Amino acid sequence: MFDNKGDKLLLEIEEDEADPAEQHPRCEHGPTVLFYRQSQLPEQGFYACSAHRDSKLCSFHLPADQWKGYTCRTSLPVRNYPSSSSKSRNPSDPDPTLSLTALSEDKANAQYFFDEAALNFLANQCRNIASKVVCMGAPRLHFHLRHKLKSFLLDLDERFAEYLGPEEFCLYNMCNNHFFYSRKPFEHFLGDTSPEQLVIVTDPPFGCRTELISHTLRSLRKLYNRINQLPSTPLSIFWIYPYYSANHIRQEMPEMEMSDYRINYSNHLRYTNVGKQSRFCGSPVRLFTNVPLKLLQLPVEEGYKYCQKCDCYTATGNLHCNSCGTCPSVNGQTYRHCVSCDVCVKPNYVHCKNCRRCTQKEGHNCVFYQTKQYCRLCAQKGHIENKCPNFRKGKFKHTKGCLLCGKSNHRERRCTQRSKYFRELCFLNETTTQCL
Repeated sequence: MFDNKGDKLLLEIEEDEADPAEQHPRCEHGPTVLFYRQSQLPEQGFYACSAHRDSKLCSFHLPADQWKGYTCRTSLPVRNYPSSSSKSRNPSDPDPTLSLTALSEDKANAQYFFDEAALNFLANQCRNIASKVVCMGAPRLHFHLRHKLKSFLLDLDERFAEYLGPEEFCLYNMCNNHFFYSRKPFEHFLGDTSPEQLVIVTDPPFGCRTELISHTLRSLRKLYNRINQLPSTPLSIFWIYPYYSANHIRQEMPEMEMSDYRINYSNHLRYTNVGKQSRFCGSPVRLFTNVPLKLLQLPVEEGYKYCQKCDCYTATGNLHCNSCGTCPSVNGQTYRHCVSCDVCVKPNYVHCKNCRRCTQKEGHNCVFYQTKQYCRLCAQKGHIENKCPNFRKGKFKHTKGCLLCGKSNHRERRCTQRSKYFRELCFLNETTTQCL
């Protein structure tokens, strides 16, 4: 989300219904993306490939002020579907992902395939809620599902065209919603389907910007609604991504919640639960979804349990906290509730009275650490509560416990007296705080 200069990198994505003369220039991977820093105007940015940020993989780079519309546009005609005598349409054929050499360029389209447990879990969830599945960058799941459900694969690996016909595969760039072949077969696949019968499963490259993937998901939803002549109707989504990207995903799609299920890959040394290089807490990859978590059945035999208070399945080691009202762990460890912070934290964290937070280690630089924190009074980043410049009271009446009421059994964000000092507006799970 930030470039190497520490300045937030913003982007502008081509809109689906834009005038062709006003669209972004194109590289060989479809419409490009306009990148610019937070300190710049959009016209001071540059257009670059949506799929590859490495110039060695795609060298397209055009300063925004040099873009003159269609006059310098690199036009890319829709490709014809490749013909091949070896192409197979038999659902009982073997899975080619078991024999093909996986692409291994991490800065491009590196392929990591679900292991057997993750494959069965995802297939079971799909079968429970849908009759049609769009596999966006999840080829092994498509080959696993194609003899059980109707499935369509959208993927940037052209080798799959040798195994799948146009009725179930299209060469596709998920970073800009670009179809390299005709998308008519895909539109036919979406037709005559009710919203509750369709689920989109996407397993994007983990280095991909969440803004791009969320824009693509919204574009597919618009396409589905237009084809089926429906109003703005949501579609079920399974988005496979690391848990540490949760805030970025929710910023773009607040309706997405994270399941505790850990997704393992068969050909990745770190994102698995086997081998010497596996993480001690297991794979950090999770399932984000807008499907109610209570509808997902996590396998008990793999270390999951049902929490009656949360009304959903969680990891066995994710203990429910009555103070927080949730099963709080996100990384696989068993969290503990810190009374001083009034929040659940990782078990190895230590509390710093000066920072009013639990931190990773003692002896840290408090001044630097506090610049990275969000104030629990005004919700702004860059300071902690007792140094809040937005709180007009100036000096607090209380110096211990909650700064608003002085009680020690909670902190400011859960204080019943907040309404005396702040007005909070909640929209799409995002809360905006205003000081009175």
